Amino acid sequence: MSEGAIPLFLLTGFLGSGKTTLLSKLVRDPAFADTAVIVNEFGEIGLDHALVSEGREDGAVLLDSGCLCCTLGDSLDETLEALYYKRERGDIPRFARVVVETTGLADPAPIANALAAGRLVSRRFRLASILTTVDGVHGGQQLDEFDEARGQVVMADRLIVTKSDVAPAADLQSLLARLGAMNPHADIRTAVRGNIPAETVLDAAFHTALRGTHACDHHSHAGDHDHEDGSAEHIASHGFLSHVVRCDRAVTWEGYAAWLESLQAQLGDRLLRVKGLLRIGDGLYAVHGVRRLFDAPQPVSWSPPSELVGAVVMIARNADRKELASAALRLSKAQVVRQPAITNRH
Repeated sequence: MSEGAIPLFLLTGFLGSGKTTLLSKLVRDPAFADTAVIVNEFGEIGLDHALVSEGREDGAVLLDSGCLCCTLGDSLDETLEALYYKRERGDIPRFARVVVETTGLADPAPIANALAAGRLVSRRFRLASILTTVDGVHGGQQLDEFDEARGQVVMADRLIVTKSDVAPAADLQSLLARLGAMNPHADIRTAVRGNIPAETVLDAAFHTALRGTHACDHHSHAGDHDHEDGSAEHIASHGFLSHVVRCDRAVTWEGYAAWLESLQAQLGDRLLRVKGLLRIGDGLYAVHGVRRLFDAPQPVSWSPPSELVGAVVMIARNADRKELASAALRLSKAQVVRQPAITNRH
């Protein structure tokens, strides 16, 4: 496709965290007009009035705002495939993006894997961002009790804390601090009764706090961090670990492929997510992977802040810091060392 893959936003969050309330407001926003929404559950506010298809292939409903809504069919890839071909035939408006709302108990990793595994789907759609809603009142308790809630938080690119208007101020600040510790690379926003600018949700830019990142070069000491330095590496509760690697020089395509192969072999399904912006060869690319599956690097057409270029975030579970540090060292060996130009002197 000349226009490139269609960005897909995965909207997740624990039961009662406000996903459907958020979505019901967003679909009425003019900025959402060219969006297709796939819903996999109904809420007490919900979109039931619009989602009359009950999963039937021909049941996509066009809302007044121009947003296209349908319920999830037999599988996500089949639903996306059906929507894509209807779009190409002109049976439905040409949506520019897709938002998939998951169930409250969904693990985002297998869903992202399924997107990458379907050959047609992975060619036509790309995972742009994982958005997770967190209940501002009950979120702390849910994080204490449920693996699903914790997994949704650590996998997120953006965390949207709901019910911030009714949560006690001290509890809300404590929750925000906890979320920042669990996922220091996520962009954290608050929403009241689902009100949040659509542009905020639809922003697919790579976000990271880049706290205390380690330089990934031939002089890196990334493998020597036996002490707790409280910087880019942070062990959250229940074995989650995040690590930021910086590669300020370009890597070769061969070196990048070798790094992915070693990363998959070493960590396997313990590797939850890899995302970042890397110079590969002569270009700048967004790289993204979930567990053992990695998308082809996508050329970057926007102008990212300089501090994001060369930053790669790795999120794993039941791994230790030395494992991720050794992975960083292998990436450093894939870098191209630019030699100074030689000029002839007479």
